[in-house]
Amino acid sequence: MSSIKDKDHSLPDASAWKGKLQSRALAVVQEKMDDLNSQLAALQEASRSETKSSAGDKYETGRESINQSRNMLEKQWALVKQWDGLLRKIGNKPQMEVDEGALIELNLGWIWVAVSLGKLELEGREILLVSVNSPLIQTLIGKKRGDMSNFRGQEIKILDVW
Repeated sequence: MSSIKDKDHSLPDASAWKGKLQSRALAVVQEKMDDLNSQLAALQEASRSETKSSAGDKYETGRESINQSRNMLEKQWALVKQWDGLLRKIGNKPQMEVDEGALIELNLGWIWVAVSLGKLELEGREILLVSVNSPLIQTLIGKKRGDMSNFRGQEIKILDVW
């Protein structure tokens, strides 16, 4: 297996490694979509089983609560569906500067600029998935290996970009 190396660290072939990271992220997104679909189905069932009683206000309050929950879940589902599309669109080719799709090694840890999915572990590395719109990434956009930046009073060094 080929690897990207320098004196201090190495990363397996960037394209293959980013492909594995992309697959793992897509699996997590699919799990989230499945969970949201299950919750929406449960709400649909609860809505159907909600019957009008002599206490009409109680019925209306219950229906409204179900509708609010459904609206919240539908918004979450739309966001997760958007993440799915973005993850599928992001290429695996190595990059030389911080931008969408870049895998970045900072003095603070690893970041993949993709979607705001949080932390994933892959092959013993913990990687934080963030969107290109995150404040940290906005500070680093266009920067390259070896560049420095200051973020919220903390010195950030870009150790490498793939």
